[in-house]
Amino acid sequence: MHKNQLYGRSEALYLGIDGGGSKCKVRLEDSSGLVLAEAISGPANIATSVEQAQQSIYDAAVCALMYADIPINKLNTIHAYAGLAGANVPSALCKMRQWQHPFATLEVTTDMHIACAGAHQDRSGAVIIIGTGFCAGVIKDNKVIEYGGHGLLLSDGASGAWLGLNLVRHTLEVLDGLAKPCALSNALLHYTQCHCSAELTAKCIDAKPRYFAQFAPLIFSHASSPTGISLLASAAQYVARYINYLQKLGYADICLMGGIADALAPWLDEQARKSLVDIKDTPEAGAIYLLHQLDERD
Repeated sequence: MHKNQLYGRSEALYLGIDGGGSKCKVRLEDSSGLVLAEAISGPANIATSVEQAQQSIYDAAVCALMYADIPINKLNTIHAYAGLAGANVPSALCKMRQWQHPFATLEVTTDMHIACAGAHQDRSGAVIIIGTGFCAGVIKDNKVIEYGGHGLLLSDGASGAWLGLNLVRHTLEVLDGLAKPCALSNALLHYTQCHCSAELTAKCIDAKPRYFAQFAPLIFSHASSPTGISLLASAAQYVARYINYLQKLGYADICLMGGIADALAPWLDEQARKSLVDIKDTPEAGAIYLLHQLDERD
């Protein structure tokens, strides 16, 4: 979050939006490509809540304008491009596109699309996003194909939510006497202020993926414990399967990104790590890159 310089009011503004399960990140640029500000707000997964995503996008956009010393009434001069978690769900995408948004224009696609665009730009390549959720995708000839990303109930192994959920499951077994207490289960109980299985169940029974994802840092901070090792090794194996699959599809350039990608990468085996390359730019920058491509086609 930063301020660069005052905005020239006669110039167009471009907003790249990366909406995930835990946060919404935006990047505001002027027509010359100068980054004016960046900002972060709340969750923006439209499969979970379109209304919450819309509020998070609005909040982040307003913050970015404030950081850039631009009046909030200039929202209607912004050309925005949003890559959102859950946009691969047709009903959620349809509802999102009905939003009477405050911007001059708003394009909506998946978070994977903008991640690929930022990571590889005009080159073919693959991306694996490991954050609150998990998904993989490839970009070739400006077309994106996605794999996984079906939500915590159906997929999303290795994600922050998956790690947190499995820690909760383990801790419930501890509380029920099926497993021995450990530093990690104790850390979760201390964090949640729960003392029995009924209390922990009550907090988690209807929880969203981002609730479970908040427990992932506990696992990384207890990575040397038996439970931590087991969970992180399983997560790494899940990621390695996707890396291997993407390689078989012919994609040599594979990028890892997302909130827990850097922390999980050391747990990958050497062969999997050798397959990884650095991203060219962030998803928010990728969204603006796609926005400029639209301008060029017009």
